[in-house]
Amino acid sequence: MRSTKDLTALLEGTLQRSPADETELVARGYDSSLTRFAGSTIHQNVHEDDTSLIVRVVVGKRLGVVSTNRLEPEAVDKAVSRAIEIAKQTPKEPDFPGLPKADPASEVDSYSAQSAAMTPADRADGVAKAVAEAGEGDIKLYGAYRVSSTRLVVANTSGTNQAYDGTDAFLSVFAIDDNGISGSASGYAIGAESLDPAALAAVAVEKCKAAADPVTVAPEPIDVILEPRAISEILEWFNFTSFGAKQVQEGQSFMAGRVGRRVMGENISIYDDGLDPEGIPIPFDFEGVPKRRVNLVENGVVGGPVYDSMTAAKDGVESTGHATPAVFRGGPSPSNLFISAGDDSREDLLKSVRRGLLVTRFHYVNGMLDTRKALFTGMTRDGTYLIEDGKMTRAVKNMRFNESMLKALSQVEGITKERETAGRNWGGIGSVTAPTLLIRGFRFTGSTDF
Repeated sequence: MRSTKDLTALLEGTLQRSPADETELVARGYDSSLTRFAGSTIHQNVHEDDTSLIVRVVVGKRLGVVSTNRLEPEAVDKAVSRAIEIAKQTPKEPDFPGLPKADPASEVDSYSAQSAAMTPADRADGVAKAVAEAGEGDIKLYGAYRVSSTRLVVANTSGTNQAYDGTDAFLSVFAIDDNGISGSASGYAIGAESLDPAALAAVAVEKCKAAADPVTVAPEPIDVILEPRAISEILEWFNFTSFGAKQVQEGQSFMAGRVGRRVMGENISIYDDGLDPEGIPIPFDFEGVPKRRVNLVENGVVGGPVYDSMTAAKDGVESTGHATPAVFRGGPSPSNLFISAGDDSREDLLKSVRRGLLVTRFHYVNGMLDTRKALFTGMTRDGTYLIEDGKMTRAVKNMRFNESMLKALSQVEGITKERETAGRNWGGIGSVTAPTLLIRGFRFTGSTDF
């Protein structure tokens, strides 16, 4: 992966030579190593090292975008010329305010030298520690152990110049027995030194054992305890359907026309903060604009969406530092989502349930059914358990839900102090940090045979 110094020099030289009215260059380096294991045996090691460049030019009020991973100065100049030709053929963007002139972003501690230096042998040692938790019985472990380094440099002709170096580490563990019963756990952090393979595997194995001989529970509204990975899946779909200004401006978001109105319970606050060290911080967006905290929902009341330069100009506000890559046309998007913690322990939530379910995670979720109502469907997976009189008693066959998440998050009666951080399902830099929630009367509509 090319150094920040080399990338900065390449971008500065290209900007000086560009004949466009305005030019923006975004260089992203990505160095990722992955170890996959199945049946408690490593079966694949993969390494990817690539640096790409996104060129965005402005010709009058017309924009052109080109992406390339050829970074010789001559190839980059050709990409700029190609972007100019594209711009000349595209419709005008009357709301485009020009490329932003951004102040230097805050520094964040998002880099682990230890994680960046991990070798395949180091990852194999972590997998071995995980596998040891399964023992010699009929439970086998499956999953992946990944460590990555990311470098992001943004520069434009308005004077913006930002650079970021970060790392992340991810370990997923699935424990599956000979009957196909499964349990899972995962960890996500800035550095691999913050992950405990043995502890994660122990959770997955325990969930697998507890999931044996599942019973069928009739689909109906029922109290549920949703663990952080299930909550993270909900937040990711909110991210995709509702939290960006473009979805609000197009009337597709549940936020549209509801700013200042209560749509969730008073105990629910959802925010995005790219500087919070509890997540995976990144201090600026793909336009180089520094990130700031955005209260998306505060005490159940809609605060407002995240903005990039284009959507901010349309609403007459400032960008919040949430631009996505110019090759993506979906508009601004949160990258470091959080649900505020509560005061409860996991044991407190369990004791509050006379009869209900504990859900480890959701699977095959679709949040596009009715985005204005935040109507989602999906299934439980890798550990669903019956709660009776405040105790987990036995496993339950997986169930399907159809539920408005606005309604569900209006019926939260317990939130843990502890939160967990997960990676973004859609990929890229960022994270979701969530507590465990107790929701009354969550609506299940079907069950499975497994």
